[in-house]
Amino acid sequence: MARIKIYVDTRSSSQRVDGTFPLVLRIGHRSKTRDISFHIYVLPDNFNQDTFKITGITNSVRYTKRIHKIYADVDLWVDENKGIIKLWTISKLKDEIERRFFKKQLELSLFEHAARMFFRFDQNKRFSTSVLYEDGLKYFVKFQKSLRGEKDRIRIRSIFEENRRSGYKLLEEYRKYDIPIKALTHEVAKDWQAYLAGRLRSGNSVGIHLRSLQSIVNDAARSFPELKGHHPFQGIRKKSTPNKPVVLTLEEVQRIRDVRYPKKNPKALVRNIFLFMFNNMGMNFTDVLLAKVNQFDGERFYYTRKKTEREGDNFSIKQNEENLEILNYYTRKKSKDDYIFPLLKKGQDEYKIYHWRKFKTKWLNDHLKEIAQELEIDKRLTSYAARDTWTNLGLQMGIDIRKISSGLGHSSVQVTERHYMQSVQDAILDQINAQITSSQCQ
Repeated sequence: MARIKIYVDTRSSSQRVDGTFPLVLRIGHRSKTRDISFHIYVLPDNFNQDTFKITGITNSVRYTKRIHKIYADVDLWVDENKGIIKLWTISKLKDEIERRFFKKQLELSLFEHAARMFFRFDQNKRFSTSVLYEDGLKYFVKFQKSLRGEKDRIRIRSIFEENRRSGYKLLEEYRKYDIPIKALTHEVAKDWQAYLAGRLRSGNSVGIHLRSLQSIVNDAARSFPELKGHHPFQGIRKKSTPNKPVVLTLEEVQRIRDVRYPKKNPKALVRNIFLFMFNNMGMNFTDVLLAKVNQFDGERFYYTRKKTEREGDNFSIKQNEENLEILNYYTRKKSKDDYIFPLLKKGQDEYKIYHWRKFKTKWLNDHLKEIAQELEIDKRLTSYAARDTWTNLGLQMGIDIRKISSGLGHSSVQVTERHYMQSVQDAILDQINAQITSSQCQ
């Protein structure tokens, strides 16, 4: 349980020129202590440690009443909230007491709160969210640089020093670009939006960065009542448009099926991975990366979709002859807990796997681009193409969109419609238009 006491801080580093020392409220919690100054300075003989009575200085009676009242209020509050306080860090407890009883103005900064959020994300293994939000902060740093007349077209690797045990710490070189959350006004947000629009080609990227910072501000507002009603991004358009799916024809898929590469050529592995994803209802590359031998029973492949594993998206897919050939080749002489495809090292933790996945995704896309060029497929072939192709071919065949949505692991049919129905509608309208216009020419 947290404990409080009033002390004279007699450390030599705290002594003032006149020989006095600050009177402090000392907080003890989780074997750590923190002090909050009353901004009252006394000699040790001027303060009675047992009665908390101040003597021998101007306004001593008034000061005594003041510290007694604060002590009583804090002591009662700590006792009434001991259940939640036991979960807090000493820093959190100190901040809350300062805010409630010492009228300290909230000076929580944007990057400071983001660092706390990122540490929580990492503890919950939401590594991609941390990276996404930090990308937004990097552009906010560049925005600040442009306002100062500094070079803003630079690559920023990270603005934090990351320690997976103790959390994120803002690097000193970026401290000057941090601002109090209250200073992030609607005007600042509009100026930043304009900066992003001028710097980024994709309107989707602008919306993503705006939403990232809005999420940081909203999270802070839920923790600190002083920020209630602080909505700097309200009224600023942040909507993104889904990227147009890259859909192959059956003939183009067949070209990939027919091509053969030497076994040691990395494109042989890439070709097999692409077909494995396509044959497994447009399986995500992340799930391929994590696939292990024990998920294949010789006939069916079982997996839980990583992106929506909290919703329990479990799949059991009977493998076609092509996939059986691929699986039998890559599972040969491997133990049950080995990865199927030679993409990850055994024993890596989730943090390393996340960062390695980004590298391997680029590796896959680079080789898919080469394969597309070699096979004269004039489309931007990426890891998503297998998923997009499986979905659109199914919709064009008239398969119920609810079944397609279930196969994709989407949370609702509306998600599938938002991402894919437009391209199907375009194809239908093109066909109708061609029929009508060609009949007029006859």
